[in-house]
Amino acid sequence: MESTRLKMARETVAFLESRRSGWEPLWRDIAEYVVPYKGRFGSASSREPDRGERRGARIIDSTATRAVRVLAAGMQGGLTSPARPWFRLRLADRDLMEFGPVRVWLDDVEGRVYNALARSNFYQSIHGMYTELGAFGSADLYHAHDAERGMNFSCLSCGEYAWAANAHGRVDTVARRSVMTARQVAERYGEQAMSAAARRMLRKEPYGFMEVVHLVMPRRERDVAKRDRLNMPWASVVFEAARTGDGPGADLLHEGGYEEFPHLCARWDVNGSDVYGRSPGMDALPDVKMLQEMAKSQLLAVHKVVNPPMRVPTGYKQRLNLIPGAQNYVNPNQPDALAPLYQINPDIQAVSYKIDDVRRAIREGFFNDLFLMFAGDARSNVTAAEVMERSQEKLLMLGPVIERYQTEILDPLISRSFGILSRAGALPPVPPELAGEEMNIEYVSVLAQAQKQSAGHAIRQLAGDVERMAAVAPQVLDKLDFDQCVDQLAAIAGAPARIIRSADEVRGVREAREAAQLERAQEEQMLRLVRGAKELSGVETEQGNAVDIVLRQAGLAARRGEGA
Repeated sequence: MESTRLKMARETVAFLESRRSGWEPLWRDIAEYVVPYKGRFGSASSREPDRGERRGARIIDSTATRAVRVLAAGMQGGLTSPARPWFRLRLADRDLMEFGPVRVWLDDVEGRVYNALARSNFYQSIHGMYTELGAFGSADLYHAHDAERGMNFSCLSCGEYAWAANAHGRVDTVARRSVMTARQVAERYGEQAMSAAARRMLRKEPYGFMEVVHLVMPRRERDVAKRDRLNMPWASVVFEAARTGDGPGADLLHEGGYEEFPHLCARWDVNGSDVYGRSPGMDALPDVKMLQEMAKSQLLAVHKVVNPPMRVPTGYKQRLNLIPGAQNYVNPNQPDALAPLYQINPDIQAVSYKIDDVRRAIREGFFNDLFLMFAGDARSNVTAAEVMERSQEKLLMLGPVIERYQTEILDPLISRSFGILSRAGALPPVPPELAGEEMNIEYVSVLAQAQKQSAGHAIRQLAGDVERMAAVAPQVLDKLDFDQCVDQLAAIAGAPARIIRSADEVRGVREAREAAQLERAQEEQMLRLVRGAKELSGVETEQGNAVDIVLRQAGLAARRGEGA
């Protein structure tokens, strides 16, 4: 008999999947017309890996498939590029951020998080997530701890998971169905936890597939004073999808927990209280279906022009060869002749123009015009101002998506990565000044910076205007805090904290410079006095040496004689 925990887990998963069923027809259409090798729908056997079946039978023109690929590559390069920094750690207390040891610690932690992500398979998996997000509107990236690489990521495909959201609209419950071999289940959860049927499969067919369900949800009842796996904030239960009846091993495969929610659940756009998101793929789906019909009609017209239906006399029956270069022997006295059954003169060029319009609409729906802004522009005189204006105009459409993605994916990603590294002892000791301080995440990716460039442009424009006014009224320079301007521009550009001096360091540098300047001025003054005295000592007058005259006039001649 199943335990109460297993029964409750099965009921929860069944409820979540029933709520998801209304989305599945739309997701299936997107998989068939846009991303044929994404999505896992149907029975467990249809979700088995390495099936290698051909998909996409309804796709004739693959414009949409390529457009999703461009969108995924552009999102990865613009938000989480492996080639450049895309986030910074900051403090809510700006004054404390100016403290040197604190800035060095933040930079050190940033570097270790970047290295941990690079060692893992994050950048490979996140590309698949962008594809899922652009096509289906919902995407799930599973973020797990890995003893070998520190962290491991798995991009779940649409249909593998079911979600539920909390009162704030954030996804906090995930049920996942995955297909594993009996050997993999035994290695991960132990043979003793498997059911009798699964153990028989392990002995007879270790590479046979079985379906496993993994449910992650908030733990309602726990002892916060304990830190064991059964008292963590997030509960994790794993069980076999097939009901195995009574006997040992018919319970949960595993029960544990997480300190942070391990599923990074992204939505492109959310309508009201919907749990799942809507996507560019859904918006472009009517155009995609129309494109397939138009491509099919165009091919049919071309075939009819090249190989039209023929009107053939009965005398040619069973002896007419229409292949190129064929020879057909006819009776010259026979009046009948071959001819097309009906005349076809389709305007294929006009159809091609219309197809190009639909293709362009599909690419624009997937924001290819943003990520390939200048790929089709043959002009060579594009100015930097035009580039900035066109970029900001395009980003107005993508801005809400970027904000949602940063909140739902990148914030939890960095927080969980920080937690995993901290528990593994892979982070430097925290400075005592940071005790109780709140740490913020600032994004400095290409797309995030493009949205901030308007603020940087305003600072530069103001500084230029003040400089021009200072030529007439120099006192206006006192109105502008140039040090703060540099700090703001550095924050907008995402410059490393190490290259910007703190206020105390700047004060020390300036005081040292002023002291050095004062010392040089005193040395130059003494040098001028010595040089002047030397010149005067060589001048003889009627009253004697010029230096003696000066000293006598100053009342110092007697003192000088005593010193001699």
